[in-house]
Amino acid sequence: MDLLLFGVYPYVCLTLFTAGLIFRYVATPGEWNARSSNLFAKKSLVAGSFLFHYAIIFTFFGHVVGLLVPVALLRMADFAGQVHFEVATMCGRILAPCVFAGAGILLLRRLCNRNVWASTVPMDIVVLVFILLQACTGGYQDFTAHEDVLPIIGAWARGIVTCQPDPALMRGVPWFMQMHVICGLAIFAMVPFSRLVHFFSLPLTWFARPFIVYRRRYDNA
Repeated sequence: MDLLLFGVYPYVCLTLFTAGLIFRYVATPGEWNARSSNLFAKKSLVAGSFLFHYAIIFTFFGHVVGLLVPVALLRMADFAGQVHFEVATMCGRILAPCVFAGAGILLLRRLCNRNVWASTVPMDIVVLVFILLQACTGGYQDFTAHEDVLPIIGAWARGIVTCQPDPALMRGVPWFMQMHVICGLAIFAMVPFSRLVHFFSLPLTWFARPFIVYRRRYDNA
């Protein structure tokens, strides 16, 4: 079971993520967007969207730094060991509630607003439920459990990235953190098939866009 969940499953999810993004970008570039429902209920979107987007972005990059940066580099920056754990816990205590609140508002908006519900597809609900589950398991770790498993999960994650997986590392990880990892990988697999695809859009052409020139309108024009 360890081999399947923490040796094979991660590569299945990452393959779906990579191949799905490439296929969607090439085959249906016009659908590479968030399919915004701003038109239907703008006021109810503001708070949830603000919390969700900023919290999920900081959470993503926090996980990248916390799990994938080699321990040697962290030690050079005096950021390893207990310091790493305390900073990760502090950030989690801020971000997990924000992610939960943001995703919860967006989910309630989709379920309770008739116009937004009409534009909702099943994947929208599935993604938000998985993100809420992630916030719950991550928040439980940061507020209650305080299990020092970051070095173990980090070593496992770096092994996945370098194609040297060691599923046995995850045997000693508590069940809720195993669920956190499994659900996180599932979210990656769902990205190409959901609204989350727009998180991986880099607006590089924005910097090269032409300026908009305004001309004064004179009274006698």
